[in-house]
Amino acid sequence: MIPAAEASRDDNRRALSILARSLFRQMREQGYTPEQIIGLSSELLELVSHDLRQVRAATDARWAAE
Repeated sequence: MIPAAEASRDDNRRALSILARSLFRQMREQGYTPEQIIGLSSELLELVSHDLRQVRAATDARWAAE
């Protein structure tokens, strides 16, 4: 039997994979080029990186204040 937490992670991975394939397929059907899709992917990664840096900075500031 698979532990619930592991099953949930697997479900999340599957859901993200389905979402990615769906978005990719829709973008290609709407005429986006592979280069434009890569550009979007890069922008998304940059936004996530920026968000993570902000979270890390806030965490570091809280630790420094203690």
